[in-house]
Amino acid sequence: MNISIPDVFRALNTMTLYGDVFRPKAFYGGVIGLGHGRASECIGCGQCEGVCPQHLPIISLLKEASSKLDT
Repeated sequence: MNISIPDVFRALNTMTLYGDVFRPKAFYGGVIGLGHGRASECIGCGQCEGVCPQHLPIISLLKEASSKLDT
């Protein structure tokens, strides 16, 4: 789905750690503007989780990111 997972997580982490909403949403919007998919476009196929070196629950984290960034 061409989702830039590291960039989505960067925006989500900034929002969570610093309580900032404007900058993370602007950054995320820029990533989307470059042609990457939205977090909400994740189809839950699990390919990313199978290769994640940190063994993160990427599908559920993308759902969380979508609820905070795609609004």
